[in-house]
Amino acid sequence: MAHSHEPATLDRKTTHIEAWASSSVRMVAGFWEKAGALALPRDTHGEGYRALLKARGIEIAYCTLFVFASSLGQTFLLSLFSPHWSAALNLSPATMGSLYCGATLAGGLLLPVTGNWLDQAPSGRAGLAAYGGLFAGCLLAASVSSVWTLALALFVLRFSGQGVSVNVGITRVTRWFEHNRGKALSLTVLGFPLGEAVLPITVTVLIGALGWRGAWLALAAVCVLVVAPSASVLLAKRRAKYGLAQAPETSPPNSWAERMAMLRDWRFYAMLVVTVPVPFAGTGIIFFQSTIAETRGWGPAIVPTGFIVFALVRALFSLSAGAWVDRIGSLRLLAAPTTLFAAGVACLTFDSPLFAYAFFALLGVGFGAASGVMTTAWADLFGAERIGQVRGLSGVVGVGATAIAPMAFGWALEIGIPINTLLWANVLFIAGCTWPMCLILARRGQHAPRAAKA
Repeated sequence: MAHSHEPATLDRKTTHIEAWASSSVRMVAGFWEKAGALALPRDTHGEGYRALLKARGIEIAYCTLFVFASSLGQTFLLSLFSPHWSAALNLSPATMGSLYCGATLAGGLLLPVTGNWLDQAPSGRAGLAAYGGLFAGCLLAASVSSVWTLALALFVLRFSGQGVSVNVGITRVTRWFEHNRGKALSLTVLGFPLGEAVLPITVTVLIGALGWRGAWLALAAVCVLVVAPSASVLLAKRRAKYGLAQAPETSPPNSWAERMAMLRDWRFYAMLVVTVPVPFAGTGIIFFQSTIAETRGWGPAIVPTGFIVFALVRALFSLSAGAWVDRIGSLRLLAAPTTLFAAGVACLTFDSPLFAYAFFALLGVGFGAASGVMTTAWADLFGAERIGQVRGLSGVVGVGATAIAPMAFGWALEIGIPINTLLWANVLFIAGCTWPMCLILARRGQHAPRAAKA
């Protein structure tokens, strides 16, 4: 008799499992849709992504162009030329790494001055500085003949790309958009994954066809024949569209008192605590990715395909973050990118290749969400008209963290600290630093005195 009820019991269990699975799928799909990745919803001002692109596509295209162009000075592209430079100049890996670290730090030290200038410079002049610097850097890279010319080329490319070009795109989109700033930033930073997806294979083909010097000359031609005219046309269209009604191109000069007021504001340092741990840990992990892969026994295809996953997920969640920022505010979302990144780092402590892809997916989620959340938070706290100054001052700390990370990770591995111990230490470091500050900023940051805002 007991067996006669077993099929019915199994059917009920199956029904419950199916119902649970169906409801779970609906919950995930609903969250995804509300997040904006599929439906691209309207916000409280009645605009969604489609309406935003239709109304303000010129400005978004202009800013995205400079974020994409910054790829010429980013690590993922310069690393493709590193073996050729090392072979041509007979450089050891340590020397090559030291040159790169020095160029990055030197460019980072100029970020405060650059940020102040970008707040006051007209968009046309700021754009000229960006693509003009990239053009000069490409020519220098093509003519490398000594350690000194290589150091100069790396400095100009890093400063013009990661420094000036990124800031031109981010400062302009932050100042030009008010009600839809989160979505506009999310669309603009799609220039990052676009560069990561298109340029590595393009540069590899160029090196094979033209040699590494010819590849740099081709990239210099792109700056002159594509980036410069495109930026000029888009800016001319914007001016023709708005005429005298367009937002001011410049901000009032930043006084010393205003800068000191921001440096005395506790929220500035709280935001540094939130933003710095992720690039520090991420740079260290990516720099020693081959060591981690070797320790786990992963095949040679795992990491390259993982970066494809990273780029795709980053692009999707950049859009999602923009919709959420405009809907509920940046300060309430500060903890999300860092938490997701920490979860990704935890995945690296497991041996299965599936966890490698989980890491890259969560890395993409964290970086994609951070692009819109963090920049909007800086603007909400200190004002969009000072975003260049804010990014310049905070960028010094961020660049310093990314420069120190490889040395810190290398020292830890050299003295025999196990990979898993190092990874879990970073998870605890990220969580311990960011979560308390995120909660404090979400509760008290927006209520700070207006006078403290620069």
